[in-house]
Amino acid sequence: MTSPQSGESTDKLIVNLTPELRRDLKIRAAEHGLNVTDATAHALSLWYEKPDAAAVEVKGAKSWGTYLPSGGAARFADECERRGVAKTQGIAQAVTLWLFHQPSPAKRLVSQPVRRILVAIQKGGVGKTFISAGLAQAFAELGLRVLLIDYDPQGHLTRRLGQKLIPMDSGVSLLEHMLGKARKHIRRSIVVMPQKRFGERLHLLPACNDAFLFDAVMSSMRTGREESLARALEPVEKDYDVIVLDGPPSLGLAMDIAMHYSQRREGELADRSGLLMPVWPDTPSFEAYDLFNGQRLQLMEMTRVQVDELGFVVNTYDGRRGASVQKKKEEWEERANPGVLHVFGDLKEQRDATDHHTPLLEWAPDCDLSNGLRSMARELAA
Repeated sequence: MTSPQSGESTDKLIVNLTPELRRDLKIRAAEHGLNVTDATAHALSLWYEKPDAAAVEVKGAKSWGTYLPSGGAARFADECERRGVAKTQGIAQAVTLWLFHQPSPAKRLVSQPVRRILVAIQKGGVGKTFISAGLAQAFAELGLRVLLIDYDPQGHLTRRLGQKLIPMDSGVSLLEHMLGKARKHIRRSIVVMPQKRFGERLHLLPACNDAFLFDAVMSSMRTGREESLARALEPVEKDYDVIVLDGPPSLGLAMDIAMHYSQRREGELADRSGLLMPVWPDTPSFEAYDLFNGQRLQLMEMTRVQVDELGFVVNTYDGRRGASVQKKKEEWEERANPGVLHVFGDLKEQRDATDHHTPLLEWAPDCDLSNGLRSMARELAA
């Protein structure tokens, strides 16, 4: 969930909402050219006018948040009390009512730029590469044209998918394109993943070991550093519906530039492009997020851009590890700003796919991990 722009007078509304209604609200709002905040305000207006709204199933509802015009949260709470319903039931009725009155249009009302998703957090080993690769595969299965970028100098993503790193000093690495020193078109560096299930829609820009020099080289660039990734990718952006970046492992210039690239562009709906953050159900992940979010806020203040948080992904959860792990998972799920998009179990299929250098959705297409990635892709592709 994204906070409103400065200068607006708003209230934060924190309620429980089922994942299904959350996803349907986001998809329908995008279809009508609305941000979720505006759609929610419209939904509540309809609900206030229908005192006999039918009850809605709310089993499985989880913490969710948005913003309303000033006084909106108090008015909603008062109306729920007057009707004798819990706020979870009230918001579910409102969203369901709005969905009924706002069917999907034959054509989207607002043209949007390519979707840009940076998968990143300030913590190693939490599954950034797993989420990046799996999400890109799921997008491609949906029929979207996807560019997956290995933005991590370690190149784990490239190797995991059975591809080779771009050689050093080849003149075609992403860094060389960002510096304006590439000797060939960036399209020459892109690999089409061969699996039939992706229909030649999943493309990979492999890593190069020169990315280890990224911060040192970029620090000497006096102007235009923040826009260097956008400039490098501009020649191919129009070829894709979604661009997914497997984020770098540290909070340096590389991260700043990637965050800047994922900013909300002029005319783009909120929470469409931005940051997807894998975490573990443990204390270090909360500490890592605080550092990561601090960098995001500082970048937005310094460069005057809006970088949206798309949500958390809780990874490698295993309730058998004890009450502490269960409690930490619940603490993530209780967060509404942003919320948890999915919880993945600690399952072996991803490790097996990695060992065989095969995309997960090709190796184990029907496993819980693959189906979870598909569910998340459908929501993010709204």
